[in-house]
Amino acid sequence: MVEARVKPFQKYTSEIHDYQVENALEIQFGEAKGFYSSYKITLQEKTNEDHTKNWLIDKVEDSSFPSENKFMEILHVLEQSSYPLEIKVDEKGNFLEAVNHQKNIESWKQKTSGLKEKYQNVDVFRNQYLSAFEDEPVFYKNKLKEPFWNLLLFAPHYLDNGEKTHESIVWNIKGIGDVECVGTICAEQRDYGFESFFTSEIKVPETIKDELDKKYLYQKGQYQVKLTIKMEYNSRKKQYSTKKADFILSDGEKTVYRETIAMI
Repeated sequence: MVEARVKPFQKYTSEIHDYQVENALEIQFGEAKGFYSSYKITLQEKTNEDHTKNWLIDKVEDSSFPSENKFMEILHVLEQSSYPLEIKVDEKGNFLEAVNHQKNIESWKQKTSGLKEKYQNVDVFRNQYLSAFEDEPVFYKNKLKEPFWNLLLFAPHYLDNGEKTHESIVWNIKGIGDVECVGTICAEQRDYGFESFFTSEIKVPETIKDELDKKYLYQKGQYQVKLTIKMEYNSRKKQYSTKKADFILSDGEKTVYRETIAMI
């Protein structure tokens, strides 16, 4: 086997790394709906003695949440107030555990303590969110379903030997469930570093199909998923400079769910 020329581990310097995130979602389960969001995330890394690393991640919205639905607006504010978060990752950037979770909870309590002055009956939703926040394993399991977390943590190990290697990533179909996208990934060396490309085309498992049939009654064939991810790694800056993903769910004839996200 040819020695790898690229080593796609998650490597960051001690500086703060900024990404602009653009996320678009189209849903056509009967009624067509579209959602778009834009925000900035920052990542600061600290290396531990055991060679693991702590990532301090903040998320800042570009604009306030535009919604006539006060319930959704409240949930958005509660969610946004959970940042910044600190997590521990291994050398490749795989999530290991939360860091200072209780400190994060106390910070969230302080940020959301004044919401009852703006929203009626907010305490009911705030208490529900707090109960979920205090269940650390479940909280982070759900948190990491967000598309930008998927991309941020996705840095598989592969060899640049001209061959494709197998890889997988779990993607969350909102309101439906998780689907594991198994596919192949390859790398190409560039002057600045390298590009890598992941492609997955699968049929959805029966458990997901059952949930889809409840949402979309006019299904004509077997549900198909196609996921493509492109990543550019900048060796000089020691970071992925760009990550882009396109997730498409079709019913055999037309797209019923599409989610695109770019971290630049």
